[in-house]
Amino acid sequence: MIDELSQIMLPWVMTRQILFSALLVVSSGYAFVKGGRPEQIGAATLLGGAGLSVLAASPAIHRFEHVETGILLTDLAILGVFLWLSLRSNRFWPMWVAAMLADEVILHVMLQTVPNVVPRAYMHAIAVWSWLAQIVLIAATWRHQDRLKRRGADAPWKS
Repeated sequence: MIDELSQIMLPWVMTRQILFSALLVVSSGYAFVKGGRPEQIGAATLLGGAGLSVLAASPAIHRFEHVETGILLTDLAILGVFLWLSLRSNRFWPMWVAAMLADEVILHVMLQTVPNVVPRAYMHAIAVWSWLAQIVLIAATWRHQDRLKRRGADAPWKS
């Protein structure tokens, strides 16, 4: 029964991973090419964080059964970058991403207090914020381009 379920779910999991990877490449590429410095730093951080999360995850057979410490540490580092961007840049969007990352960190910590969570639910709960962060990055880059067209300039940093 478990093998049958795995065979049914594998195409969905692989498709979801491929779609996320495509969204990550598109959002980061767009930010690198059309974004200001804050968007570029955000893109590099999200891209690097996704790669580190893959490397830091537990072996597949035990993944998400317990707190994913490597992913938690990665999320904390990424949160630090977005908090810094929130304080230093003239942009509002890094606060949104920082809030999403804070939600991810809280989910990791909550698993410590409620350890009987279904691993799949834990995985989806932390993954949803990564999807939303990519969409925010695309919107932020588009808004940067819009400000450039309207004003001719878009100061990236607070003075």
